[in-house]
Amino acid sequence: MAPRARYPVAVVGPGALGSLFARRLSKTVPTAVIGRGATNIPQADWVIILVKAYDTAAAVRVARRMKPKGIVSLQNGLEEVPQGVTTAAAYREGKRVVPVATGLTLLPPGFEALARILRRAGLDARIARDIRAARLKKLLANVCLNPVTAAFGVRNGALRTPPYARFAEALAREAAPVLAAEGLKITTGEALRSVMEVAKATAGNRSSMLQDVVAGRKTEIEHLTGALLRLARRHRLAVPTHSAFRQIIRIMESR
Repeated sequence: MAPRARYPVAVVGPGALGSLFARRLSKTVPTAVIGRGATNIPQADWVIILVKAYDTAAAVRVARRMKPKGIVSLQNGLEEVPQGVTTAAAYREGKRVVPVATGLTLLPPGFEALARILRRAGLDARIARDIRAARLKKLLANVCLNPVTAAFGVRNGALRTPPYARFAEALAREAAPVLAAEGLKITTGEALRSVMEVAKATAGNRSSMLQDVVAGRKTEIEHLTGALLRLARRHRLAVPTHSAFRQIIRIMESR
């Protein structure tokens, strides 16, 4: 079958999460999936970017070639591109993508039509008026779960029990005042509960950072923990546990 001239939706990044979204969407609307090095780039009404944070700039250039109505990134980090946030989770097991949770996807204003398409595909999608607050809360979960799971080689659910819980809790205690200084309305107690709720909801998931470490790939540590460290320096707040885990993951990357 010849490729379409224009698709309702395109997903840039056929990783575990990108594949989860693309499979759901393709059951409802024609969906283009664009991988690294793709040369035949179709046009699309809406483009969802689900690549590693360090590949965002290249993905945005590809997305713009599709002449879309809108581009939204759902990947980790705090990059300066149109962004949403998703709590969906999936991991790869060989060539198979294992879905863990479809979660909640929040999009910025202007993406109402895309939200409707996602809902028709069975994905809970809503418009968030304060998308930055949602991004900061997602960053909280990422910096408390990803480094610990990657360092110890455990799934998210393990962080609810000793000895891993003490590390996740220490990271949450340090992150809370930093994110509060950035405008997120959150107490230390709320941060602790939020992190443990995410660990419970995605208990069977292998975090993206754990998957990267196991596969010998570059991780997103500089876009997650590194982002928090930059915010902490801005507000002159100490985050020694985060600094330690950043160094641990960087050492693991270099092996």
